[in-house]
Amino acid sequence: MSDRIRVLLVDDDPDFIEANSIVLEAAGFQVLTAASGAAGLEMVEREKPDLVVLDVMMENTDEGFAVARRIRQRLHSAVPIIMLTSVGKVTGYDYKPEEHPDFFPVEAFLEKPVPPAMLISRIREVLEKGEK
Repeated sequence: MSDRIRVLLVDDDPDFIEANSIVLEAAGFQVLTAASGAAGLEMVEREKPDLVVLDVMMENTDEGFAVARRIRQRLHSAVPIIMLTSVGKVTGYDYKPEEHPDFFPVEAFLEKPVPPAMLISRIREVLEKGEK
């Protein structure tokens, strides 16, 4: 059993999954992956990751939001969630999870593309906040 922090990447873009898996593993994280919202929910329930990086636009334009709400409500999980997506560029809306915690039950919202160092930094920051 590994004692490394387990990060679940949920995204339907295989290139995103591959590139970010490499970056996160190089930073010392154990990476789990899911290519859909449904698979992500199963992974959260079965694998109990330490943090989820979740895309918004997968099969539906708002699938990630629904997945985040299901993680909180159906699975009753407090696993930290970082939304990492380009939905803001598509919609023109500036998403602020702290202003709408019921609709955005996530700890952070980052626009793609995110530099690898920023993603790693944000993951560590969110995990540190959760430990306090």
